[in-house]
Parts: sequence; C-alpha cells; structure tokens
Amino acid sequence: MIGYLLRRAASTLPTLIGITLVTFLLMELLPGREVALAGAGPDGAAISQATLAQLRDRYHLDDPLPKRYAAWLLSCLSFDFGTSLLDGRPVREIVGAAAWRTVLLNALALALALAVSVPLGMRWARGGGGERTGSLLLYLFYAFPTFAAAVVLQHGFAVTLGVLPLEGLTALPASDPLARRAIDLGRHLVLPVVCLCYGTLAYLTRFMQSNLAQAMGEPYVAAARARGLPEKVLSRRHALRIALPPLLALLGALVPALLAGSVVVETVFSVPGIGRLYFGALANRDYPVVLALAALASLLTLVGSLAAELLSLLADPRLREASLDAPSR
Repeated sequence: MIGYLLRRAASTLPTLIGITLVTFLLMELLPGREVALAGAGPDGAAISQATLAQLRDRYHLDDPLPKRYAAWLLSCLSFDFGTSLLDGRPVREIVGAAAWRTVLLNALALALALAVSVPLGMRWARGGGGERTGSLLLYLFYAFPTFAAAVVLQHGFAVTLGVLPLEGLTALPASDPLARRAIDLGRHLVLPVVCLCYGTLAYLTRFMQSNLAQAMGEPYVAAARARGLPEKVLSRRHALRIALPPLLALLGALVPALLAGSVVVETVFSVPGIGRLYFGALANRDYPVVLALAALASLLTLVGSLAAELLSLLADPRLREASLDAPSR
C-alpha cells in the first residue's frame, strides 16, 4: 500500500509543475507588471526609466523566462515564495495567516453537506416521502448563483432579521474570554458556511440517492431483503457499502470546487481567507502572492484527490486488490 501511494504521489508531480508553469506564463502575459512593482496607483503614474531599470534588475526581469521559472520553483521547494509587492511582507506569512480561515470554512461546509446529503439520499433511495418536493428544491439550490445566495442571506438574516452578523469573522477583541469569542466566531461562520455548501449539498444528495438506489437492486441486497431485513437496515448496512467508494472518490473533485467558491464567499462576506486574498492579489497585480496561491491551490487539489483515492481503497477491498495488483500484471 505504501509503495502504491508513493507511486501515485510521484505521478502527480508533473501535473503540479504543469499548473504552476501555466500560471507563471499567464502572469507574464498580464500588462502593468512594472507599474505594480513600483507601487504606482491604479491611475498608472509615470515611472522613470532609471526606476524601471532598478526594478528589472532587482526582480531579475531581464533574465530568460525558463531561468526565472526554475529559480521560483526551486525557492518554492524551501517554502520561500518571495515578498509581497504591496507591503513587502513575506508571502509565506501572508498566505499562512489566511489559510486557516479558508480551511476552517471549507471543512465546515463539506461536513455540513455530508451530514445532510447522506441521510437524505438514503431516505429517498429507499422510497421515503418528500422526494419530489425535495428534488425540486435541490435543483433550484444547485442552479442558484453563489453571489446571489450570499446577498439574499445577508439581507434576510443580517439586515432584516438581525440575528446573524453581516460580514467578517469576529466582532470581539482578543481580550474577551475564549468561550465568548468561540460563540462569536460560530455566529459569523453560519452564513458563509451555508452559502458555500448549499450547491455541494444538492449535488451530493442526488449522487447518493442514485448510487444507493442502484445498490439496493444488487442480488445480495435482494437476498437480505428476502430474509426479512427492513429497508433502513438494508440501506445502512449493505447498500451504503457499495455507494461509499464512489462518494469518497467524488470528494477529491469537490476540493477545487469549494476553493473556487471560497473566492466569491470570502469576498462577499469579507472573510480574510485565501479566496479573498487571491482576488485582492489579482486586482492589485501582486504577482508573488498570486503564484504562491496558485501553487497552494494545486497542491491542495492533488492532495485531496490522493486522500479521496486512499479512502476509496480502504473502503472497498476489491478496489484495493485491483490497484495493488495492477503493476504486476
């Protein structure tokens, strides 16, 4: 198993390098790099030729493109992503301060989506009530844009009812007791988490219902039904074992979708996470931050895919045996 995981991890390296290379090339094509390096405002103030020469020499802009990319890639291996063009702080420090907020937001959104979609999909797969109405609502949720849902939630729960905060992650100083700050953080997370997970919840529910309905028709499930086992036991003990590996494999594909949704959610709700940082870095042409975030997002996506594959192998011995025997055939 360890050897197989090492081979799979090594096979993802070309993908990671390819993604970072494409991002690096796209950054080269964007105009206004010298203006951003000089710290000029959005009006595009004139920069002297001497200043431009100093900037190009400082950031090695006259070096060949392959040399600059290789130098940047080697520095990334030591977790040195350079310094921000806006405030001169290390990029590693900036990204690290924002990463935990995005991880927390996405982890809660995924946990909430699974906690609702799996039981609901199991209920509908065995013919439970409310399937038609629930399916219609899920389709509407899935089609509803994230930014529109964020505005509706803010207007309804924060502006009209006033029961939840409008934006941010905290409204209390660090000197307040930990319990009060934890409750305040939870209240601030409700709307962003719901906004981030409702589309995933709708998709996972239909996915679980379809896979469980197919699993309920398997011969050994029919044999267990003939022995008098109730439908709840059949779906939980037998059908879920068949539907679980595809669900775990799907979780790897949900990581980039959640990260993409974080850009909108964190921007609308003013959550200082990676998504908002990404949007701000692109708007201000902070190239070192953009490149670091692209590399981090690619790494998280590949790690999520590997983790989902590992969970699928652990959940289904047939897949594990087939994967481990594949190189020897």
